[in-house]
Amino acid sequence: TRVARERRGGTRLFLRSIDAEGAGFEYAMFVNADERRVVCLFQPGPYLEGPPGFAHGGSIATIIDSTVGGCALAVAGPVMTAKLSIDYMA
Repeated sequence: TRVARERRGGTRLFLRSIDAEGAGFEYAMFVNADERRVVCLFQPGPYLEGPPGFAHGGSIATIIDSTVGGCALAVAGPVMTAKLSIDYMA
């Protein structure tokens, strides 16, 4: 996997989870620490498909967790998720 190292505390941000380009998570995060804001562009690959033509709910939860964690890292330093709960609608 390709890993980008954050200079602060040796924290690692995983920008690709599967070596095959475009098959899994492809995303970029843009952090503005002054505004305490993160924008994440996310393109799920075919390995993340749930129902045909849709991203699996677990992959959506993962990218939400990663984006919020990236924002928290930028403004508060290393953190971890204590609890993540998502209710999906049909």
